[in-house]
Amino acid sequence: MSLSTSLPADLPWGEQQAFVLLDGATLSDLPQRLKQLSPGANTLALYDCPPFTELRDISPLLVMIEQPAAPIFQFYLEHAHEEWGVLLFSPESTDSVVRHLRKLLTVELSQGQQVFLRLADAGVLHGLLSSGDQRLFGPVSCAVIADCVSANWHRHQPRLTGCSELPMPYRLSLEQEAALEQVDRRRALLELDTHLCRFFPEHQAGQTVALRWPMLEQRFEEAHALGLSSQSELFYYANVMASLDGSPLDQHPHINRLLHTPSLQLPGERIALAADLAHQWAIQRGRP
Repeated sequence: MSLSTSLPADLPWGEQQAFVLLDGATLSDLPQRLKQLSPGANTLALYDCPPFTELRDISPLLVMIEQPAAPIFQFYLEHAHEEWGVLLFSPESTDSVVRHLRKLLTVELSQGQQVFLRLADAGVLHGLLSSGDQRLFGPVSCAVIADCVSANWHRHQPRLTGCSELPMPYRLSLEQEAALEQVDRRRALLELDTHLCRFFPEHQAGQTVALRWPMLEQRFEEAHALGLSSQSELFYYANVMASLDGSPLDQHPHINRLLHTPSLQLPGERIALAADLAHQWAIQRGRP
């Protein structure tokens, strides 16, 4: 079952105001695309306030949804697996929802540093709302968040009513910081999966992301054990292993040396060279 056809039942359509919160930093030209879908759509840019005004072009957009058949909501559903938006419901005014969400645009780490939060990122909001702090809901009565790995939806609702308002700035707990670090790791794995599916189509082999997940985690851990940390280094390492396609590293001494022997070369240079050697070997074997 796809995300677009498995939306949770019994959502309060018609009883409360529905919104989609969309990530303008991920989706290019978001305001223009929404106008094409629905010229009269009611949209509010969360960055349309100091000190974010100059970033308005990449602002998260809160869009009012009148009914599930609305073009913008159908557009969101079609792309829900990309996780750049969330569905929210509230019995309160739109202004109240906007004021609450703006309080979470920047938060404090436990050590006091201020950081931006990508609220419209499905993984980020799921991580936050899973922490148990009921104040995070504010006027939001229900948040429905897509999970492309499990091909399911997470439904979050406050357990309590009448919670105190969020302090400003909101300070993350150590547990919340750890949860958001896992969100970053998960995003890195999803980007790795996208990369492999593009350049090594056989990587998919009819499997779901969930079935591929253990392999993605293994590649991630192996790369970090070798001191590879950037996205490009992770991708190059995955390229090596995909090109070798199970052929043992000890049968490729030049590649093995680049991966495991200390060198004055930077890790990024060595792994790029190893990826090129593995690719050449694959070509010689008649593989793309």
